Amino acid sequence: MAIPVREPAVEVLAYGDGSLGGKGEGLARLNACDIPGVTKLRTRILTTSFFDRFVALGRQLEPEPLAVISSILGDMGDAPVGVRSSATNEAGISSAGIGPVHAGEHASFMLPNNHPDPETRLGQLVQAVRHVYDDFLRKQAPGSAEKMAIVINPIPGLYDDTRAGPCYYPYISGIANSFFPHALKAQDPNDGFARIAFGHGYATVLDDFPVISMATIRDPIPVKFLQSGGGQKYFYALDMTKNRELKGEELETMVKLHVQFANYHKIKLLGLHHNVITIEELVQKNHFGFRSGLVEIMEKIASVTSTPFQIEFVFNIDFGCTDRECGRFHVVQLTLLPRLECEAVDFPDRPARTYVSVRSLQGHGVRTDIQHAVVVSPFLYRKDKHDAVREALARVNHRMRAAREPYILIVPGRLGSRNRDWGLFLEFREVDGAAAIFEYGVDVAGRPEPLPEEEALTGGIYGSHFLYMIQGGFDEERKKAQTRMYGTQGTHFLTNLMCNNIVYGFIAPMHDTIDPWFFRGPNPDEPLYVLEFPRPVSVYADTIHQRCDVVQEEAGRP
Repeated sequence: MAIPVREPAVEVLAYGDGSLGGKGEGLARLNACDIPGVTKLRTRILTTSFFDRFVALGRQLEPEPLAVISSILGDMGDAPVGVRSSATNEAGISSAGIGPVHAGEHASFMLPNNHPDPETRLGQLVQAVRHVYDDFLRKQAPGSAEKMAIVINPIPGLYDDTRAGPCYYPYISGIANSFFPHALKAQDPNDGFARIAFGHGYATVLDDFPVISMATIRDPIPVKFLQSGGGQKYFYALDMTKNRELKGEELETMVKLHVQFANYHKIKLLGLHHNVITIEELVQKNHFGFRSGLVEIMEKIASVTSTPFQIEFVFNIDFGCTDRECGRFHVVQLTLLPRLECEAVDFPDRPARTYVSVRSLQGHGVRTDIQHAVVVSPFLYRKDKHDAVREALARVNHRMRAAREPYILIVPGRLGSRNRDWGLFLEFREVDGAAAIFEYGVDVAGRPEPLPEEEALTGGIYGSHFLYMIQGGFDEERKKAQTRMYGTQGTHFLTNLMCNNIVYGFIAPMHDTIDPWFFRGPNPDEPLYVLEFPRPVSVYADTIHQRCDVVQEEAGRP
């Protein structure tokens, strides 16, 4: 039986009669728009009907789907190819409208597509499709109705014969949000923010090393004021020699390199300072029309959507062109974000007991009747215990979620970071049962941290996922000049927390309140433990006024 093909938008072909999935729907919506300065991305989609047949046949691909995959590879030419998951619970977009957002939870693969043997190229692409399906099926809860589509695109970018071998990467990758929840008083939150990096986009959606933040997109704070480690020292690139087999590990074809391995004549156009990329030429000086082009893109998409949104994009230039306006964007993903209503929060005047009180958070509203706290003690945790703690925490989360018991989670450092010196790496689905999560932001053991503080008494703040913290100043301009950029807003982990309105706070122990009760674990050798509150507690979170309290209510208060 012939597989139907439809064209939901220019340069978009969908194979099969199933759903396009979240990413697929987003790309179809983008390609239906005429966005200034944006080249439409050639997109081929294996709809969810392919997934249904794969499951029904015991995880096998029939000759017809294999023939479709072969024809798609022919459409890609010789360009490297992205094979990306497009689950029905990704990207906030479905054929029925705005749906759930679970960004970055499923595997995608980047392929060199350069092997001299066409059958080897096709074999690697087929392996990637299988691995996307298998990874998705492993992560699904029993009885899940979610399905997987797959998006296949050429990767816009440039080749670079580095000293580490032949590589390929976009010149600039970025993620941009239409709304900036942590804007300074002098900024317009609707100007949005962006997180941008030289090289492949994994640098922007993961939390692995510092990249550059634009706060805001329209009127960014000067780079010299953004104390984020001085700029970008590393970048991700596609290793063009990894063009045969795939083991199923998402980043296996990628390589992380120091920026000194990149072509100096190309990166100097971005702005360099002591061998660190600042991207100041694009952000502050608008070279190649980067900043103005990004503003136009955000304005155009805003004009055709009725909700906040996030995009992923790449930006490349023609190095043979002398025109400073010759940059070209591709928008590679659109995620519609839920509009969270932020009504006034009435905090209790005299709670019986305050367990946590912080002034840096995202998330809004009141959560009541919480009976348990899950704690990873900053005094007992060491990074050599990372894997055991992660597995145990995922089990606790699964148990609590199955019992429909939301909990308070206390962790040291950045939760979700791939850098184990910064904190614990978990995926959102492994903590999605929490009502509120609090980072304990001081490294009491004096371990390495990305942003050491000169006068810190216990090793320095190394935890916060928040975009910035104000370090003092008597007026708005001084505060703006002393902004310390953390630059992790926009990662997949924080996007999922924000979209699901899980309260996420940062505890600065020298300034905020945390009850020592949390650190009275039953076993002095175990860093992870579950505590039961003497009486149920409530979480009050006000993202507008940046206040969050976890309290035991006063007697008689509901």
